[in-house]
Amino acid sequence: MSVPYHRLPRVDARWRWWRPLVALAFLAGWYIASQVLITIAYFVPIAAVQGESGLTGLLDDLQSGALDPTDPLTLSLSLVSLVVLLPGILLAVRIARLGPAGILSSTRFRVRWAWAAWCLIPTLVIAVVMFLFQTAGMFTFDGGFGWDHAAIGQSTVSVGTLTLTIVLVLLLVPFQGAAEEYIFRGFLMQTIGSWIPLRIVGTVVAVAVSTVVFALLHIPNGYNVWGILDVGSFGLIAAIIVLRTGGMEATVLQHAFNNIMIFVVQAPGWSRIDLTSQDANGTWQGWLLTLATSLAYWGMVEVLATWRHLDRRFAGRQAPRFRGVAPAWAGGARWLRPGGSGWVDAPAGPDDVAGSGAAPAEPVDNAVGVAGRP
Repeated sequence: MSVPYHRLPRVDARWRWWRPLVALAFLAGWYIASQVLITIAYFVPIAAVQGESGLTGLLDDLQSGALDPTDPLTLSLSLVSLVVLLPGILLAVRIARLGPAGILSSTRFRVRWAWAAWCLIPTLVIAVVMFLFQTAGMFTFDGGFGWDHAAIGQSTVSVGTLTLTIVLVLLLVPFQGAAEEYIFRGFLMQTIGSWIPLRIVGTVVAVAVSTVVFALLHIPNGYNVWGILDVGSFGLIAAIIVLRTGGMEATVLQHAFNNIMIFVVQAPGWSRIDLTSQDANGTWQGWLLTLATSLAYWGMVEVLATWRHLDRRFAGRQAPRFRGVAPAWAGGARWLRPGGSGWVDAPAGPDDVAGSGAAPAEPVDNAVGVAGRP
């Protein structure tokens, strides 16, 4: 008996259908409050230094929707507004009592750092492939290897601005990518998967809804149809990878490296490359490239997961549900939390994984007794 990633909240007997709605309400409030604070933190200094013209220019840049990698101010503001969602969703899960915060991370209820380290291998391979395709035609070997300025023009930003942009990208984008993964591939899929009792139906609906919502929320960024298909394909395969690996590690790395590479390549603001053109907002070639590289990444992750004997599912069973006070025979308060009697009767396994032996499993919150594989 085991529980897949998107059904993890159901191992806790305290789960109720309305708890994800409480978490969602808290996240909405958190987002609104954080945006107010971020706006004050950015707008007040700009108004003091640049006056009304500075505020007007910043508002115009933000209303354009797209992230401008040549402007550190608007880029950092846009990224920070997304980064704050990461602590928000982790707090929301705890406040709504959907489980420990780590329930979104993996079937181990924590980040599997060893597995994440192995996932760096396919991540770097795909990053190199994407970089080669993204920069095709931008380099020349005439007079030595270097930028082909005849094709891409000159950089429109100073060295200082370029350096600041790259530093901001390296610091913020990993958390921005993690925030999106934890919300769309984590919270949203677990919520839908827990609501629908039929596992196959729940899996399909969870993947479909998370993919569609993820793609639609990128429309304000200025993407055309091909751009939305590009984002949707990325989200679809990322959702499948999360289910197949039982955690966020592989997709967070993929998302972060993908975004970092895009921002760094565009950061110089080459004069002959129009970042506002239709081609910049999506092409059928770009969609096929994203689809191919995402499928290749999934394949490499599958090979690694099989080789490393990755624990893709939680070794235990869903907790039985009772309404009202738990009866005395159910173990009282202990029955009501992860590690309660609902896991004791799981079939024996060879690796002493929590819930796989004859002895009662320890609470998931300490992760005691979990096998030492990544």
